[in-house]
Amino acid sequence: MRLEKLCDMELAYREETFYQGRIVVARPYGAQEASAYGEGEGWVKGDRLSGSARWVNHPHCRADGVWLPDLHGVIRTEDNASILFSLQGRTNFPAEGPGQQLLTVIFESGDPQYTWLNQTICVLEGVIEAFAMRAQVFQCINELG
Repeated sequence: MRLEKLCDMELAYREETFYQGRIVVARPYGAQEASAYGEGEGWVKGDRLSGSARWVNHPHCRADGVWLPDLHGVIRTEDNASILFSLQGRTNFPAEGPGQQLLTVIFESGDPQYTWLNQTICVLEGVIEAFAMRAQVFQCINELG
C-alpha cells in the first residue's frame, strides 16, 4: 500500500449560543473519562477534492486522557456536489504543544464525479490547538491488485 495526498483539511469548532461555548464536556463520574459534543465548519483543498465543510463531533475521552473523535459531516464542493465524511481515531494531547491526531477518513457521495471516493479509505495526520484542526488527508492506494 502507498499513500497519496488527497487534500489539506482545516476544521474549527464554532461558538454556539445554544450551549454557550465551543464544546460541551461532561465528566459524569468525576474522573478523566469524558464525553463531549461540538459543531464546526471548515474547508478541504486539493487537486481532486475542494470545498467547504460542516460537521459535528461527539468524542469520548479515555481514562488515560486520549480522545477518540467521532466526527461526521458534509463537504459542499466547489462544483456544488455533496460528500459525506466521517473521522475516527486517536487525539493525544502531550504536556506541551498541540494535540496530535491520527485518524481514519471515510468519504461517501452519490455525485457521479465523486463516487470514486466510495471505494477508498483515507488516513489523516493533523494537529489540533485553540479549537481548530489542521491536517493532511492521504488516500490509501492498494498496490496488490
